[in-house]
This record gives sequence, C-alpha cells and structure tokens, in this order.
Amino acid sequence: MQASLRISVVFCALAAAQIASAQDRSSIGAGAEVYQTHCAACHGERLVNTGSTFDLRRLRADERPRFDKATKEGKGQMPAWGGVLSAEEFDQLWAYVRSKADD
Repeated sequence: MQASLRISVVFCALAAAQIASAQDRSSIGAGAEVYQTHCAACHGERLVNTGSTFDLRRLRADERPRFDKATKEGKGQMPAWGGVLSAEEFDQLWAYVRSKADD
C-alpha cells in the first residue's frame, strides 16, 4: 500500500513539473513577442545592443524589482511602458529576459 502511494506521489509530481514547464515555455514565447514588438529596436535582437542600452542578459533573478521599475516608469531615454503593457505582458517579458540570462 505504501509503495503504491509513493509511486502515485512521484507520478503526480512529474505531471505537475511537466505542466509548469509547458507554462514556462508558453510565457517565454509570449515574452519573446512582446520583446520583439517593444524592446528589440533599442536593446537588439539578442537583448544587447553595442550602443548605450543596458545588456539585459546581465539581469539576475533577484533583480525583478529593478526590471519592473525601469520598464514601467522608464529610465534615461527608455520610455515608460507601464501604461502600454499589461501585468501579464510584463511577466512574460521577464520570463523571456530571464531565459536568455548569462547567469
């Protein structure tokens, strides 16, 4: 009985991980579209532009608040996107940027 319960728990955990992974891929794909539409012109196709823009690949996982503040309120020459993008689009954009991170 205990063995079958353990096996069931393992299968449930694996299924949950697969669902989460599919959701992550979906968010990353949607974030790539947001990036191409709103960010790539300045930040480059690969999240880095040799000009004066910030190399987005350098953002660490703990820098989400910094990312949110800069993207929603604007910074330097970058416009504020807070009134343009939805909360879901910001989450998707963050997922995409993190998927390309150097760390």
